[in-house]
Amino acid sequence: MMQYRRAWGCGGLLAGALAAAAWLYAGRPRERVPGHEGLDDPEVAKAFNRVATLPHMRLLRRFVARRAARMVQHGEAADLGCGPGHLVFQLARQAPGLHVTGVDLSDEMLAQAERYAERSGMRRRVSFEKGDVQQTPFPDASLDLVVSTLSLHHWSNPIAVLNEIARVLRPGGSFLVFDLRRDLSAPAWVLLWFVTHFVVPAALRRANEPLSSRNAAYTPEEAAQLAQQSRLDGWRIACGPQWLAIQGTKA
Repeated sequence: MMQYRRAWGCGGLLAGALAAAAWLYAGRPRERVPGHEGLDDPEVAKAFNRVATLPHMRLLRRFVARRAARMVQHGEAADLGCGPGHLVFQLARQAPGLHVTGVDLSDEMLAQAERYAERSGMRRRVSFEKGDVQQTPFPDASLDLVVSTLSLHHWSNPIAVLNEIARVLRPGGSFLVFDLRRDLSAPAWVLLWFVTHFVVPAALRRANEPLSSRNAAYTPEEAAQLAQQSRLDGWRIACGPQWLAIQGTKA
């Protein structure tokens, strides 16, 4: 009898949790909600950097770096919206023939990236520049590869950034713009909600991250519309269950 009551109680708790999750998911924002996590706030930047070092984020960077390195192995590369530079270093390790420059507007993020570059002994293979992704510090047709990870949803004018990528790439140069997709499955969305409210550091909870990034992200169809309106050619949309990418090679 006791085991029966315990099983009944566990079943009731599970049913209640599923009902609550379904209620939360039904109330999620359906349309895109632009936002920014405020990375110039030192507390937010510090919290973001802590999350960026977690195992699942390291796996994501390896995944992106491998895809990018298969596209281009040698030459000049840039990471737009590089944050503290984790992908810059991962890409430089993955493709030793690349020199990688990270571009970001956040002084706090760039300072973290510079400190790590000194400690890691990779100063000659990487560099960092403060700049707007709509007006990067690169001459026309000067780069062999442009990457960006989890930054697309923060761009105020994504078409202008895609045009900028088209400007700075050499003919035959490749690009990979990787981001979350907004149309997550119900389990993935509920997990993101839980992480936002109960797992991430307090500074990110105040910024409603990472859920705010999901709300600001695009669907694959919306990403395709952005690319179609830009001057970037040779693009295609690649998708996974939780991510999308605008990628290709400039004609």
